[in-house]
Amino acid sequence: MSARKGKGRMKPMQKSVRFGLFAVVGMTIILSGCATGSGYVTLSYLPQYNVTRIPGTELRRAQVIVIDQRAIRDRVSARKNMKGVEMAPIVATNDVAGVLTDAMEAELANRGYVVDAGGAVIEVRLQKLYTDFNVGFWSRRADTESLFNVRVLNVDGQELFQKNIREEWSKPGMTMSAKRVNKALDAALREMVQSLFRDPVFLDAVNRGFPI
Repeated sequence: MSARKGKGRMKPMQKSVRFGLFAVVGMTIILSGCATGSGYVTLSYLPQYNVTRIPGTELRRAQVIVIDQRAIRDRVSARKNMKGVEMAPIVATNDVAGVLTDAMEAELANRGYVVDAGGAVIEVRLQKLYTDFNVGFWSRRADTESLFNVRVLNVDGQELFQKNIREEWSKPGMTMSAKRVNKALDAALREMVQSLFRDPVFLDAVNRGFPI
């Protein structure tokens, strides 16, 4: 009698193995589904606060010109499947070059410069701003890289300053969500701009670009 009752019952180990298989399959389906939909971000920039104004800058003019050299200008990341294959793009809803222009102009204004044409020209060539996901089965890492070249020209078009600025930012354990990408790109953009304005050689070139 006891043998009949036991027939067809699943042993504890079999239950554990089957549950584990269901969990793995379910996780794969969920993650694959999350990777198929496009994502959207809106980049923003928060200017530095408590910045000391530079004496005499209220008499100096400076103009910002941003040239976007990225091959695909709205794409800033991509969702991937478990094999690391890109499945859906993550794109910016606003103009990245415009955000960078506004950021540069905000930092100039914070330091007292008159942001207008007819003075020093700050030419920025945006070459990269992208978050790349490195995918593992149980973990992933988001690597964000920004790269631009900046030149300062005087009113006669003579180059006074030139510099390549690269920022790399890595965060482990990030989900492939547009929200996380937005946060990473905002941080990269902020550090890229503020590192430039921490450079006294750059500010000196801006001053020499429109002598008073």
